[in-house]
Amino acid sequence: MDIKILDGGFGSQLSTHVGAKIDGDPLWTARFLATNPNAVYDTHLDFLRAEEAIKLLHKAVHLAKAAVNDYTKEIKDNVENRHTMIAGSCGPYGASLHDGSEYNGAYALETIPCYQEAEALIELLKEYPNVKAWLSFSCEKGTQNIVDGSNFQEVVLHCYRKALPGQIIAVGVNCIAPKDVTPLLRNVNMGSANEFIPLIAYPNSGEIYSPTEGWIKNESCAPFESFIPEWLELGVRYLGGCCRMYAENICYGLWNMCIP
Repeated sequence: MDIKILDGGFGSQLSTHVGAKIDGDPLWTARFLATNPNAVYDTHLDFLRAEEAIKLLHKAVHLAKAAVNDYTKEIKDNVENRHTMIAGSCGPYGASLHDGSEYNGAYALETIPCYQEAEALIELLKEYPNVKAWLSFSCEKGTQNIVDGSNFQEVVLHCYRKALPGQIIAVGVNCIAPKDVTPLLRNVNMGSANEFIPLIAYPNSGEIYSPTEGWIKNESCAPFESFIPEWLELGVRYLGGCCRMYAENICYGLWNMCIP
């Protein structure tokens, strides 16, 4: 089973280097590209050292490349089959408003809140047939729906089948509680014995986000690594973390459980 390990929450890990509050600024983590680029570099390196296989690039390509190049020199020949890829993260329109509105789905590849936006992305990708991407959705807690109320399974199947063959490498969910992942992914690969759709999951820590209070701890959350075996059974092949998931979570949770 070929499992690709993603990084965790970039902003969360960055906060361990800058000693400053990440949220509450219109530029969010991007401001540190100008004010503290070394911290951005160190954050990329943290996730590389946590044994990830895909570098989910959130901001500056050159900093990620520098971290990859230095890490390659650091490990030399100590790790077999080491090939780190850099993937650009394309979030929803609402995220640019920095008020949590990407979660209300009121607007027409990551944290996608509505069917129309997903369809638009599929059509855009067709203009670049050599580009590959995954689609990851923002979903309503405790439901089978993405945020705009559309059925998750119907949307992902439609998008996967409408895209150019091989262009969508995975579909799935991100930034939801670990306990909500399985109910959403459970039936995606149940429809046809002749079709396997690779899935992606990178949940948050299970804490609750408030635009006014920030992240609120939820003591009842089961650790996300306890869900990994069932996710793999469902067809998850790309696995990582989102908000409040640190490099140590990737190292001790994902890598140790997924890679023999």
